[in-house]
Amino acid sequence: MSQLHTTKSGAVIGDRVVVRYLLGQSTPADWRGNPGAAQSDVTGILIDDADPIRLERDGEVVSVPASSVTSVRLLSARPVRNSEIRTLEGVAARSWPGVETAWIAGWFVRAGHGFSRRANSAVPLDRSAHPDATTLGRIAQWYADRGLPPLLALPERLLTASTVGGVDDVEVQMLTADLPALATRLAGSRSGTVRLADDPDVDWVSAYSGHRSGHDAHAVREVVTAGDGPRAFAAIHADGSTEAIAIGRGVVTESPDGLRWLGLSALWTDPERRRSRLSSQVLAELVAWGAEHDAGRAYLQVETTNRLAGAWYRRLGFGLHHSYRYVTPAIPAGDLPTPDVPVPDPAPQEH
Repeated sequence: MSQLHTTKSGAVIGDRVVVRYLLGQSTPADWRGNPGAAQSDVTGILIDDADPIRLERDGEVVSVPASSVTSVRLLSARPVRNSEIRTLEGVAARSWPGVETAWIAGWFVRAGHGFSRRANSAVPLDRSAHPDATTLGRIAQWYADRGLPPLLALPERLLTASTVGGVDDVEVQMLTADLPALATRLAGSRSGTVRLADDPDVDWVSAYSGHRSGHDAHAVREVVTAGDGPRAFAAIHADGSTEAIAIGRGVVTESPDGLRWLGLSALWTDPERRRSRLSSQVLAELVAWGAEHDAGRAYLQVETTNRLAGAWYRRLGFGLHHSYRYVTPAIPAGDLPTPDVPVPDPAPQEH
């Protein structure tokens, strides 16, 4: 039962969670000391999602029988302010902006030939961004003019899918880590087999476009080479071949407060060569490269349902910063603007 709850919440081993449970003889006592309470909860780091579910709280291991658990709620690794969510979302958007961008009423809209959700979605980066019918209509028209469907990326606590309305799609977790600590943890995985380049070669692009079928190499190259800041493309090639069997992408982007972030993306390994530590080698070189470019923090994005990758990143030292969900907005035809839509708003801040 507990595994069902943790799967639904998106929590994996190493996450900070709140476990809600029915009080009974085999459960922890109510922390409030309320003799009439029927339920209680415990907040801590998830260390086991079997039966019983176990959490570490202030150095103590707390166990809750699976049959008593009513819910598991995933928390960020540490308390995060809304302004921090906007800042990191802005950094991430600038590192993967597609090939064309605009500002529409506080929304940062991106188009990238339809390759990847990130490069073809609108994110509410400014506090003025609202999902009113007029704004959503303008966003929809902007995408329609480029032959794309409208797609929104809604960070939690900023905007919810229920507020916007429409069809929910994938939920994504934004994970962050302290870069010096990450570099120390991965130092033993560095090897001479990883090649770094400022631009992706044909084999890198072929590997990335090949495992994401339906997109041509030209579109992929344009999307992955866009963005602010220095970039590095990592690859491991098969012995005696130009075939890339493991790849990754790193971008260093500075936030308005002067902090330099290493964005990690396009991490992929040939399925037939997984569990051979190739991903660790690629990640280690990109992290070392990011440190050389004065990055202090690292981030990456992983779909909530990809629990194997999510658990691996937690073991490396990444923690949840926040989540966001892709939503296809429901826009009545009458709310769509005429073709002569106004020029998109200028950016409310310099990017």
